[in-house]
Amino acid sequence: MNSENPAELLEAALGDHQRGDIAQATEKLRRALELAPHSEDAYEMLAVLLYNEKQYEASLEVLHRWVKLNPRAIMAQTNLSRCYVAKGMIMEAEAAQAEARKLGWMAELASKKAAVPAPDFEERIARYKKVIAFDPADVLGYFSLGSVYLESGKPRDAADTFEKAVAANPGHSASYFGWGQALEALGDKAKARKIYTRGIEAAGKSGDMLTQKKMESRLNTLGK
Repeated sequence: MNSENPAELLEAALGDHQRGDIAQATEKLRRALELAPHSEDAYEMLAVLLYNEKQYEASLEVLHRWVKLNPRAIMAQTNLSRCYVAKGMIMEAEAAQAEARKLGWMAELASKKAAVPAPDFEERIARYKKVIAFDPADVLGYFSLGSVYLESGKPRDAADTFEKAVAANPGHSASYFGWGQALEALGDKAKARKIYTRGIEAAGKSGDMLTQKKMESRLNTLGK
């Protein structure tokens, strides 16, 4: 494919990746960034691809460029944390994870304070589906997709997606919380209690106290 259209290059790179042609996928993503240096989708796809290929230094270089472009990019910080962990740089990984959490809280607060247009759920759903197609083991892709399904009033899809997130990473406590919320929306309180119980255990092991307290609160409410 000789397209010079950044969007078409991203689609073609996804196809190359699914066929196992990593070199072609990498080349197309780098070309997409040359043509569209502000494309955060391209940064994320390239960083994840390089990470999956254990090219951690190259992935970090892409992620640092992304952070320079957008210091508020939550996924950039999250992926930085993953790369640092892979390199054994625990302090740096914890700092990046803390920054991702802070940015998440800031974004949540800003969304509550600001009057924003109605969200384009379909666009976000399509975007996260692409992320998952690119990396079927990406727990954050499943978590993000499940969150959009939940926000858009699709609890069945949300529950199924959060279940996949937990399968990808049984220690991801936020996905248990989302899964439990989806099950509550579906009226399945018994299963929601079981999921919250599992999530509380996972959160306790990872030290995610905020999510643990949220699930404990929901569990107490359901137990009444």
